[in-house]
Amino acid sequence: MEYRATRGNAVELGQAKQRCVFAMLAVGANEVVMPDELINRLWGADPPKSARNMIHSYISRLRGALEGAGDGTGAVLRRRHGGYVLEADPDTIDLHRFRRTVATARAAGSDTRTATRLLREALGSWRGRPLGGVSGEWATRTRWLLEREHLSALVECHEGELRLGGGAGLLDELHALADLHPDNELVIRNLMTGLHRSGRRTEAVEAYEALRRRLADQLGVDPAQQTKALVATILRADPDSSAAGRPRTGAAPSVPRQLPRGTRCVGREQELAMLDGSVTAADGHPVTRVIEGPPGIGKTALAVQWAHRVAHRFPDGQIFVDLHGSSTGVRRGCGHVPGRASDHRRGPAEPVRNIRAAVPTRDRAPSGDDVLRFVLRSLGVVVPPGEPDPVAFGRAALRELRVLVVLDDLASPEQLEVLRPGPSAGALLVTTRDAGRLAGTGALRTVGLRELSVQQAQRMLAGILGERRVEAEPGAVGRIIELCGRSPQALSAAAEQALVRPWLPLDDLAAAMAGRPG
Repeated sequence: MEYRATRGNAVELGQAKQRCVFAMLAVGANEVVMPDELINRLWGADPPKSARNMIHSYISRLRGALEGAGDGTGAVLRRRHGGYVLEADPDTIDLHRFRRTVATARAAGSDTRTATRLLREALGSWRGRPLGGVSGEWATRTRWLLEREHLSALVECHEGELRLGGGAGLLDELHALADLHPDNELVIRNLMTGLHRSGRRTEAVEAYEALRRRLADQLGVDPAQQTKALVATILRADPDSSAAGRPRTGAAPSVPRQLPRGTRCVGREQELAMLDGSVTAADGHPVTRVIEGPPGIGKTALAVQWAHRVAHRFPDGQIFVDLHGSSTGVRRGCGHVPGRASDHRRGPAEPVRNIRAAVPTRDRAPSGDDVLRFVLRSLGVVVPPGEPDPVAFGRAALRELRVLVVLDDLASPEQLEVLRPGPSAGALLVTTRDAGRLAGTGALRTVGLRELSVQQAQRMLAGILGERRVEAEPGAVGRIIELCGRSPQALSAAAEQALVRPWLPLDDLAAAMAGRPG
């Protein structure tokens, strides 16, 4: 791995583990990474006794290498809040420049031409394999996630170019991507569309048949409804099929994207890793993922962050159902940045987003039947009047879909049971204060959330109030963290009090919280 200083000089980053430390800091540029996180990523559960000293040594050498090659405007390694941070202009790091450009493209909305141009610009900044020359479990896992990001942007770019009338000129690139990802439906749908637009209908149908056989052999499932609709359009010889078999603008929604706006949780990397991966029970059905924890601990925010992270796995949609099982007010709580604690509760309006609007009596929790009908309506499916077994009908409709359903703040086991065993190629994610209430509802993977560590709480406050204000009063910050019990909700509330009163010393805030005269 090579790093170049601002003036273009190559910087020697040293031996393998030292390069890995630099990669960790660069991936999280301008964010504090604690020594324990570095040790865990480098050596896992069995680090050497001298691990902490070795980390200090790597950091010292990297700092010297950067200072020796820089010109005063490049990256700087600093110690902060007990951890380390690589301070750098994000645009000088290709990964962050790529992410910024992709985010700008996605914010372009219906301006397909601008979005596609920006996606091509982002893809053009991607050079070779991520984390080249860096080895180890952390590098392997991170490399896989980064390659997923690249693939998602490339697929979106192809979809936009096809909507703009592209076809034959994309075929080489579409074929190459399909060879690399033969079981990715989004990739194959774009290839089918490109072939069809180029007058190669037979090859488009053959691509579908090859996908169908692979999914049946490897997963025991059929292609998604959007893929089936696309091949039906091709067989009708309709050349005006959409890029991915989706409804045109203004059509009834059949691929729901209901996730609230995501936020970055502080200190929840291990819990995110526990939620990752394909989980299947002995009977072949998916295991329900459950996030459990006390009030204000950040269950919803973690669920939303993970759902955004894996949304590309579920091309048939992501459905978010807020069940208000614990309270009717706005619940806060995740150690997240930026500083408005309720950011994760907001998102783009969806026509069937609020399940409360579908409940005839607002003073009761949604029933299992309410939940099932809401999920089906989100997918554009209506239970026929007089259907003798709505649950069986709903399960049949969901069975083959690659859809993610998030049941937030579960009120009763019935709300989950009606959806079990769930879509065979999809996933169910539940948040609840008490996972014990779900006993008997099938196989579960439970992730428990507890209070933040002191260092994580400091990072959270610094993200809201700013590094300078937090560093100026370390004693007061420590008392605020203690008084909040390291609860993300309580810390968010305290930070907001300080945020709207920038003149208020944090020591006075701590005194007021403790009930003492200020």
